[in-house]
Amino acid sequence: MTTTLLEGSSQDAVGVLPSDVTGFSPQLWGPTPYDEVRDLILTHSTSGTSSGLDLFRRILLAQSTPPEGGDGTSAILLARVDKLLAMGALEEAEALLELAGPDTPNLFRRWFDTALLTDTADAPCDALKRNPALSPTLPTRVFCLARAGDWNAAEITLTLGREVGSIDPRQEALLARFLDPELFEGVEEPPVEEPLTPLNYLIRESVGLSRPRTNLPLAFLHHDLSEHAPMRTRIEAAERLVKAGSLPETVLFDAYRSGTPSASGGPWDRASAVQELDDAMFTQDAADLSAAVLRADMLMTARGLRTAFAKDFGARWSQIDGTVLDPEATETAFDLLLLAGMPGDAATLMQTPQDDRQQALLTIAGVGTASPTIDNAMLASVLGAFSDPPPATGSMGESQLDLLKRGEQGKALLTALEMLSDGPDGAPAATAAALFTLVQAGQETAARRIALEVLLSGGQQF
Repeated sequence: MTTTLLEGSSQDAVGVLPSDVTGFSPQLWGPTPYDEVRDLILTHSTSGTSSGLDLFRRILLAQSTPPEGGDGTSAILLARVDKLLAMGALEEAEALLELAGPDTPNLFRRWFDTALLTDTADAPCDALKRNPALSPTLPTRVFCLARAGDWNAAEITLTLGREVGSIDPRQEALLARFLDPELFEGVEEPPVEEPLTPLNYLIRESVGLSRPRTNLPLAFLHHDLSEHAPMRTRIEAAERLVKAGSLPETVLFDAYRSGTPSASGGPWDRASAVQELDDAMFTQDAADLSAAVLRADMLMTARGLRTAFAKDFGARWSQIDGTVLDPEATETAFDLLLLAGMPGDAATLMQTPQDDRQQALLTIAGVGTASPTIDNAMLASVLGAFSDPPPATGSMGESQLDLLKRGEQGKALLTALEMLSDGPDGAPAATAAALFTLVQAGQETAARRIALEVLLSGGQQF
């Protein structure tokens, strides 16, 4: 990891991933206007394939020369941090902020919010003590005083804020409950604030107040990953964060295996299926193993977690005797191994000769050279994106290639990823053009992974 800023002292240049790691140009944005880069980041879709989200996250974390036109407000850095927070990628957001040096109120607020959610608030509180101008809000100061154990100063600050009218009454009431919860025993709960800030969320959690009935923002879910959290709560939080591309699948599968499912339906069924597959791997009973693979795959796919399941499955593939699987389970295992990034194992499982579908998928994965006849439009288009000669990309693809020629690599990548965000529901020609753009932008490995996920992560039989 590097901490050196590019182009002088611009905070927009901060990145935890240098260009030799990302494969991006140091001039990632080229001549794209400053405000357009900010808007492209803020409006970019956070849906799509796991590998597509991973590539987007690498763009957000990349160290690069900022485009011209900035006004000194670090708007591109703020946009990158805000997008990471929206995706629930707290550690990455915190890393960017700490490298930049959160020395303005806008940066400090995001640093403080992120630290609250990662339980690392001591550092921003110490910074605030040294420089109170970083945060003009009293609630932040009250919380930091209390966290440092100076409860009297926290109460005095809160009282002064109430007397001079510089603190919202609802916020004041919540902080008062935080400072002395015993005074509020039997008192009706305050309603959940809208919008719910990280500070108010943390205070509500600490004094045992109810949560909002709607889904919490992704960034708030990391508290639910604790091994002390109820098993269902832990699973549901991990599932949402894994789907957002902000949590390793190992954390989710640890949660599935963390106890005995106490009911049926929803997350309990998925946990049971994972544990049943574990048992079947141990016994190697042909019928049980085939049935367990198919059931787990069906349930995980229905939840949008097939790629995550494939990676867990692939990590344990050495424990499985693939020769005992029935034909349907063998085909499923083939798809899972491709999604897990194990095309060699997938090819070995099917042995030879492979059918046209299998040959096409292996070629897309980069281990085959066949040019089978394919009668499915999406599979044929995706296969064509990696062909020689390249596919006819159409006007949209030509537009993206023009961006690359002008040095606007970042815009071309984001445009291509946006076109791929609909997965198998996208237009075949547009999907091929977007994948071809990624290849031309130096991201062939990511393009192949995204292509396989477009075809396979939803369980469709292309």
